[in-house]
Amino acid sequence: MTAPNQALRADAARNVDAILTAAAEVFGELGADAPLDEIPRRAGVGRATMHRRFPTREHLFAAILRSQVDTLVDAAEARTGAEDPWGALLEWIGAYEEIGAPYRGMSARLSAALLEQASPVGELCAPMRTAFDVLFRRAQDLARVRRDISSADVLAIISALPRDPETGRARTAHLTVVLDGLRRPAPESARSLTE
Repeated sequence: MTAPNQALRADAARNVDAILTAAAEVFGELGADAPLDEIPRRAGVGRATMHRRFPTREHLFAAILRSQVDTLVDAAEARTGAEDPWGALLEWIGAYEEIGAPYRGMSARLSAALLEQASPVGELCAPMRTAFDVLFRRAQDLARVRRDISSADVLAIISALPRDPETGRARTAHLTVVLDGLRRPAPESARSLTE
């Protein structure tokens, strides 16, 4: 026989799963500014049930994005010793581009959260920012990445780029301009210096 507390915990866990599934669907269909009332309706729970666990839209975003952020932390850590630091940086940024892609308007929210840091999404992203910073600094040291910009600035800029309506990713031309702008020019040759 199941104890009453166990049954309550199982019900609560099912409610959380239903809310997050519904939230991912709603934000995927209607974007990050979707009406929140649609989420408990689809989840089959009351509004109060959702708000007890997820008091704000930001709390829902953080819960939905958690596994992707954890994957990005692991991806950054796995690339810190790569022989090609620039290639490692580009690979990681490509993976980062996927985080908000399914939800229209989410990338702009990420951009703000990365700079604010005090919101639920900002707190969620703190380990990711730290792991990316290590990768970014290594690229600055070994791959001629400019030093007058921080890793957090790079993430915020990429997140704020206009999105392709089909894929949700930054438009290729815009992302290319940003990435090209990260590289310091190669040192002039000794010949050009003496001319």
